[in-house]
Amino acid sequence: MSGVDDPELGKAALEHGAFAYHVKPVGATQLYLLVVNNLQRRSLEMDHRASLDRLEGMVAERVDQMRRAAELQAGMLPASPLKEDGFEVAAHLTPAREISGDFYDWYRATNGRLAVTLGDVMGKGLPASLMMATARAALRGASEVEPLEAGIKQAAGVMSAALEVNHAYVTVFHCKFDPRTGSVEYVDAGHGHARLLRGATGQELLPQRSAPIGIFPDTQFLVGRATLEPGDSLVVFSDGLLDLRPDLATKDVQLPSDARRAATAQEMVDILAHGAREKELFDDVTVLALKRL
Repeated sequence: MSGVDDPELGKAALEHGAFAYHVKPVGATQLYLLVVNNLQRRSLEMDHRASLDRLEGMVAERVDQMRRAAELQAGMLPASPLKEDGFEVAAHLTPAREISGDFYDWYRATNGRLAVTLGDVMGKGLPASLMMATARAALRGASEVEPLEAGIKQAAGVMSAALEVNHAYVTVFHCKFDPRTGSVEYVDAGHGHARLLRGATGQELLPQRSAPIGIFPDTQFLVGRATLEPGDSLVVFSDGLLDLRPDLATKDVQLPSDARRAATAQEMVDILAHGAREKELFDDVTVLALKRL
């Protein structure tokens, strides 16, 4: 008997055919779903990749903008040190972030005097850096105004709108130094971190203090006076230095002996700010020194 005529084989063939008939449609459905799922996953991957590319582009753009902002801000600061007949002035600034709310400045003012400023804007980041530029420009714009307190009052008026909008204030130490006589006129607007070094051994605090700019609209800025003798130095720093040197928070404690014995103003500020660039800072570190030669 041939295989075709064998009833057992025929039965098996019929069962096999029925099985194949029922399985093939299920396999096609699975294949269809697999293709659809793969297409959906591919689409999601492409969307995810596109989102990552956009995010990376935004981050790269922000990094580039912050880099350029930092370069622009650094370009506002005078080159350190400045050494002329009778004096040397130098400064150090390390920002806690890409850009800073601290600033220092010096330039020739009225009657051959040198205007010297250190300022600290409340806050960090871009808003503080914008206020820093505003404060610097306002103080420079009032450099010819006399007496000194009137110039500070005018500068405070220029800053007031921006400070109010940003709910901010600025602490400033601003002085005018006469290299011929050593006389210093200063306004300490809420800053407080200023020391007068008498040679390598003595130290005095500057007593006159006023409120920070932007705290009260009718602040009266008090003017203090001192005289730098040859070999004396005026040292001013921002709050951020206290993170590096907590001992300086006690005003009656003298500055470290190696800083007091420094031969130049630049060496003095570098000693005081040593380590700032190697640490993760909570606040900007700024130090300024004016030395009469």
